[in-house]
Amino acid sequence: MLGSTFVLGLASGSQTLPLVNQDAYSSEYRLRASSKLYRVLVRHSSVNRTGSDGVVQSYDRHNVEASITTFATSTVPEFTTKAYFVMEQLPVDTNVEVQDALSDWSIASTNANLVKILGWES
Repeated sequence: MLGSTFVLGLASGSQTLPLVNQDAYSSEYRLRASSKLYRVLVRHSSVNRTGSDGVVQSYDRHNVEASITTFATSTVPEFTTKAYFVMEQLPVDTNVEVQDALSDWSIASTNANLVKILGWES
């Protein structure tokens, strides 16, 4: 288990989300504030992949999703912002080099690459 709380380090200020649900393969962390709902889901599953040689292998799939729902006001409707990442690899593969490189790339130059993606650059 990751822990009984999940600290979501936001530029606007970190939020500590308590664990509200946990089963064998997933956890949910949630914090309701006066104007926002913060939520983090961590899920694990297995998927089968067929290689170019026709051999089917079982891969572990790990998904972490964070969302913030901003509640409606008299002038702005409710909206949700969500981001997530997925890692898929063989159960014996503990190398996180690709995930680390992609995370570094996404926040490089003060989040410039993320802003470019939001501008539909590819």
